[in-house]
Amino acid sequence: MLKRLVWLTTTLVLFVVFIVPAILALTLKMIPASDQPGYNYDRRLSIYGKRGITQEFVGQENNLTAVATSIRNPNLKNQKEVVFNLYDENFNLLRIAVLNGFNIEDGDFVKFIFAPIADSSGEKYKFILASPEAGPGETLEVFILNEPTPEILEYSYEDKTYPGGVPLVSFYKPASRWQTVRLVYANLLARLLHPDSQKAN
Repeated sequence: MLKRLVWLTTTLVLFVVFIVPAILALTLKMIPASDQPGYNYDRRLSIYGKRGITQEFVGQENNLTAVATSIRNPNLKNQKEVVFNLYDENFNLLRIAVLNGFNIEDGDFVKFIFAPIADSSGEKYKFILASPEAGPGETLEVFILNEPTPEILEYSYEDKTYPGGVPLVSFYKPASRWQTVRLVYANLLARLLHPDSQKAN
């Protein structure tokens, strides 16, 4: 009886650890290129009216389909359009994503989704994030990294350019469902073998 219980428990654990992730992976429409970088909660910039932020970054995989970051909406006062314009390196407009501030909770991890860009790996992009109809009392706030990363290069704010910028996460549409499964298992294996690497700095 005890051996049977151990066998059933082991089978259940293996099912949860290895089979369930594969089932869930098949439902994913996009996958992140990395974890969100850590950031200083006290370092942030306001967005409203003509005051937006321009961010330059590098695509990490092909089929770029979303960019996400944490956004503050203090007291949920902003209920205006939040506009995300994506450009190539030469400032040719590629994609537009529009959300409403009404749907952005204070501190939300907000994802701007657009049609996939096929050959995005290694390419430089810029986006402008703005809320043009918002007034000074309806500001949104984005967090800022002081230093650049291999993906996050530089940002411009009020006509000045600085290294670093928005702690973004880029998302990509997998080429196939099986690629998604493979990436999920690779990430799971990395976490199991190197748990310390997932801890925040």
